[in-house]
Amino acid sequence: MAIKACVSAALAALACLSAQQAAAAETCPPLRWMTLGTAGGPVPTPDRSEPANLLTADDFSALVDAGDGTVVQLARRGLDLTRISAVFISHHHMDHTGGLPAVIGLRWMNNMPGQLTIYGPPGTREIVDGIIATMGPQSRVGFGLGLGQKSTPPSDSVRVVEMRSGDQVSSGNVKITAVENSHYDESVSGKADRAISLSYRFQLGSRSITYSGDTGPSAAFEKLATGTDLLVSEVIDLDPILASIRKTRPDMPEAVFQSMSKHLSTHHITPVDLGSLAAKANVSRLVLTHFAIPPAPLTNSEARLREGISRSYSGPVDLAIDLQSFDVACK
Repeated sequence: MAIKACVSAALAALACLSAQQAAAAETCPPLRWMTLGTAGGPVPTPDRSEPANLLTADDFSALVDAGDGTVVQLARRGLDLTRISAVFISHHHMDHTGGLPAVIGLRWMNNMPGQLTIYGPPGTREIVDGIIATMGPQSRVGFGLGLGQKSTPPSDSVRVVEMRSGDQVSSGNVKITAVENSHYDESVSGKADRAISLSYRFQLGSRSITYSGDTGPSAAFEKLATGTDLLVSEVIDLDPILASIRKTRPDMPEAVFQSMSKHLSTHHITPVDLGSLAAKANVSRLVLTHFAIPPAPLTNSEARLREGISRSYSGPVDLAIDLQSFDVACK
């Protein structure tokens, strides 16, 4: 009888613990960021995949940028596209959109349920329409994988929401805010159809993750990041990367090099500027990604990155690698 009583007590304790864990999950759902690809710039590298991230917030899962290799990176973590209901594109450079055709096409081919919503700056609809057009020859067959089950048209599997600075959207308990940053040349600011680059803030209750996309110093991005729990930002190791370009591209005309130098120095963010921004915005934790560094191990740049940031920002700094996860704890 004593043994039975002990077993019963143990089972009751386990049941109580399970109930407590379930209650905790309801009051504090997960808020997680995974860096699927952390390379910077449109140059393939052997050790880092192109820019892509996975946001998990409560029961909402979204890709944030989708560079080449995105679906492979998901598979390496045992994840598939069935859990992805949205994609947020920061801007339309190919290193951030090159994996989008596979995301759209493989979901359709495998008859995955639900409609994928793709958010991005103006021009996103044109890109998605182009991807859908490339699927025409296969879709005219009338089947996804050709297994005897008729598929819906590819265009029915995806919708596009174009966003501008200050726009907000919601999905369940998650609120997403977009602002225009400083990645593109201000000389085209008067054009109605100009390209814009967006930074995003993902808010779940009192917790938040803010993502830079590609940007230089930006007052709008700094304001968006104010008080955020996790700031995920690009960074550039400027002088070494310019020296590397000089060395590897001696054929580059001087005018082209000077234009590239201006772009890299004003449309991307240095460690010193990033540290200043993070300190002013009072962010709790800084995660570096999209490493615009010379083609060498990150350790060659790490000391410079940390030193520059630490001039203003004293909080924790992580140098992300591919397939790394960052959780925002409950408050």
